[in-house]
Amino acid sequence: MKWCALFLLSGCALQSWTVPQPYFSSKQPDELFARAVAATEKNCGGVRDTNEESGIIISPWIAWNTGEGLVLTQCMVTLLNGDEHVRDVRVTFAARRCPLSDMDDLAALAPTCELADTVPEQVKNGLERTGAQLEADIAR
Repeated sequence: MKWCALFLLSGCALQSWTVPQPYFSSKQPDELFARAVAATEKNCGGVRDTNEESGIIISPWIAWNTGEGLVLTQCMVTLLNGDEHVRDVRVTFAARRCPLSDMDDLAALAPTCELADTVPEQVKNGLERTGAQLEADIAR
């Protein structure tokens, strides 16, 4: 028990990071939905569902095999109200921690996994890169 406490206090324990939730504006709202769909397709592993009227694009689940186990993530891009000059965009990353299992059907696996507000650093870093790419491809 003493060694566990020392390990945790030493800073060597695995850290978890808050799931990033990017938010940005586009000063070119023309064709914004089409750009958002294309950016989600390119950066989030595809597009599972869209609703142009609501301004929502959802990606399929992506698996991350980490030292802390299996983490599934999903992108949801939401186009918020705006005007003819500027529209805001919110990217929501959902995350779930799963036991190691068959990854043939991530959509079926995801509901059986625990929701996660924090993720390992490699997942956080990957999601930050994805968010930056989404912004670069959508915001213009």
